[in-house]
Amino acid sequence: MVTMKTRIQRLSVFLSFLMLSLMSLNAYADSFYATVSKNHVVQNEVFQLKITTDEKASSDDIDFSVLQKNFMMGRPNFGHSVTIINGDRSAKSEWTISLAAKRTGIVTIPSFKLNGKMTQSIAIQVTKDSDAPTTNDLVEVQSHLNRTTLYPGESALLKARLIVKADTRRLQNTDIEPPKVNGMELKPASKPNQYQSVQNGMQVTVVDQDFRITAQKPGDFTLTEPKFTGSMIYGNDYDGSTRIVSLETHPKTYQMHVENKPANYHGVWLPTSKLNLSQQWKDGHGNPIQTHTFKTKVGDSISREITLKVAGVSQNQLPDIQINNPDTVRAYSEKPHFETTDNGDVVMTLKQVIIPRQKGNIELPKVSLNWWDVSAKKERTTTIDGMSLQAAASDDQPLPNVAPQPQTPAKVITKTDPGYWPYLTATFALLWMVTLALAIYWKRHGQPNAAQQPNEANAQSPSATKGSPSRSAQALTIEQAIQRRDGIAINKALNAWRHSMVLTAEDEVLLEQEKTQLDAALYARHDGTTTIDGSSLLNFIKHIERKQKKQRGRKQKGSELPPL
Repeated sequence: MVTMKTRIQRLSVFLSFLMLSLMSLNAYADSFYATVSKNHVVQNEVFQLKITTDEKASSDDIDFSVLQKNFMMGRPNFGHSVTIINGDRSAKSEWTISLAAKRTGIVTIPSFKLNGKMTQSIAIQVTKDSDAPTTNDLVEVQSHLNRTTLYPGESALLKARLIVKADTRRLQNTDIEPPKVNGMELKPASKPNQYQSVQNGMQVTVVDQDFRITAQKPGDFTLTEPKFTGSMIYGNDYDGSTRIVSLETHPKTYQMHVENKPANYHGVWLPTSKLNLSQQWKDGHGNPIQTHTFKTKVGDSISREITLKVAGVSQNQLPDIQINNPDTVRAYSEKPHFETTDNGDVVMTLKQVIIPRQKGNIELPKVSLNWWDVSAKKERTTTIDGMSLQAAASDDQPLPNVAPQPQTPAKVITKTDPGYWPYLTATFALLWMVTLALAIYWKRHGQPNAAQQPNEANAQSPSATKGSPSRSAQALTIEQAIQRRDGIAINKALNAWRHSMVLTAEDEVLLEQEKTQLDAALYARHDGTTTIDGSSLLNFIKHIERKQKKQRGRKQKGSELPPL
């Protein structure tokens, strides 16, 4: 029979075993746990979530994406440490991440799992922050569309402006969506222009950019202005009042209507509200010609510069102006030059050099251009006048004033007045022969002796190296501005460098391409720690500086030849 004493002993053993089991369970559970710095916060207030384990782990063992629905998140920080005390080895892995609740109420941080272990979920009480700024208090997008009714081929200009009313260094995860419209062509009409300004006594950062919207077919369309999304940190990090405000602008929309192209229109289709066609005549010395009749000579040149200014079209929409000059002149046309004014008008300039080939009266043609007046909804024609040339014989080869002699019918010789070209060719040939003879003489009799060459080289070396460093001061300034991600400083330093160089048209195109790629990386979505890589632009700058340094060296060597 079991006595009372035996029962008490058995109960004591059972309780002791139960206590040991619970202690072991708690020790097992405490080896992987989650804690927060605050469990009662206001909306957008930043607090810390920390997850700890006494096992070896890696940074990607825990997936924090489950928090994105209810929290704004910072970048997780991971640390691992190993401690050895009296031969006992222990490990510790820890994840720390900054969170801010997006909504009010009870927001739950779910449990996380690692190697079969799970943390407990944590309930966060979130209240409304009455002092928190809104998106409009920190960021604003403004836009203006100059036309809402178009014809096919006609363009409208959208001016967009982003205003940041706080320190841009506190922006995070920024993204600017460009304007969008379906069924119409939309292209940037300018590069982003970032600058500082003062509005209502407050210093703000402004980014301006224009966009051209070109109608392609009749119908009704909806245009949406640019949209800004991101977040901003505000408050004081020292007293724990740091907040993260989610920023998202609500883009404005424009309703656009495209009319049908008139069926009775003739000529190249050019819809516009304003068209100006003008010209300027100049003689061979560059002096303006004011009269409609001009006296000149065979072989002398005049220039005709035609300027076409059109509103509401793109460069590709401008017509190709054809000038049907008579066979009695030679005409040389330069490649058309295009530019866009501040109000979006496109200007095309066409220059032509005209040289009379024979004496007499020469009629240069007028130029007419058909276009569709979108304001009056009617077809119009704009014309510029031609010019009458009275070409006399060239002074280089005057025509003899003798009576014509009877010609032998057996042999007919046709002679064309060559102008001044044979004499000009003979003059250049003579100069070339004299230059060649002087160069040969100098090479044989004017070569400095060997003893003088080192001294001359040493005397020239300071001037050759001075002012030609491997990297110019402007290039270093551009690199520093890129490291700071300062778009204003980059533009300023790049313009200073551009003015110090002599760039070809091809160099200008390549430089604009490199700058466009850098702007795209500078204003794309990135966090505060992202490094903007401007190596491609810097390598292009180094290439140009090396090339021009070699060109200066060749010019210095060429200057050692005797002058003609």
